[in-house]
Amino acid sequence: MKSGRLYVVGVGPGDPELMTLKAVKILKKVPVFCFPKGKEEGSSVAMSIVSKIVSLDGKEVIEAHFPMKKVPVKDAASCDVSSSWEETVEIILSHVLKGKDIAFLTLGDSVIYSTFFYLYDRLLSLLPSLQVIIVPGVSAMSASSASAGMPLCLGSERIALLPATYEEEKLKDTLLSFDTVVLMKINKVFDRTLSLLEKLGLVSSAVVVEMASTEKERVIKDLRSIKGETLHYFTTLIVKK
Repeated sequence: MKSGRLYVVGVGPGDPELMTLKAVKILKKVPVFCFPKGKEEGSSVAMSIVSKIVSLDGKEVIEAHFPMKKVPVKDAASCDVSSSWEETVEIILSHVLKGKDIAFLTLGDSVIYSTFFYLYDRLLSLLPSLQVIIVPGVSAMSASSASAGMPLCLGSERIALLPATYEEEKLKDTLLSFDTVVLMKINKVFDRTLSLLEKLGLVSSAVVVEMASTEKERVIKDLRSIKGETLHYFTTLIVKK
């Protein structure tokens, strides 16, 4: 029996209309969806995006529980949450070995901070012949930039993309070295980052975009106005000199 294929599909940052034509075409024909959730009682934003464009009738839908811990991909095999990922690997392989195509859904772009790559090497080590087709999507970074009405980079400008929990001293060096710095998921460290921007005189060069491309989107150019607020997990800060 011919093995099924695994599609890794970036579904964009929130607006269903930002899904690519290729993503929609694949998701309409693939019989099995696998989507990550941060905790067992949580919901999947990726799945909610897809369901607004693609009918779930007749689809087999699999939830993969991925604890949201900061774990380098190279250390995933030895960390205490690897059993969750191993279970998902087994589920995916059980379907493709039956000849079923399966789509693993990822928010934004499938190659930027994607949960899938915690599984990638393990899948190929167990089934080297596995066909993995990676479908890129619109990133939260791009959507935030578009909503803010600012280009991320022009000409020879240099851009850095970082997780917001980056060490403060390294963040300072990055802010001084790059023309544009994008900080993903800034919610938990926003006040601390704002203080650093104030010290560097960069507050007026920064913008915050919360829940980019969704109905609840906020674009905040006066960063001091949201100091002390509880921001949504999907909040991006862009600093452009």
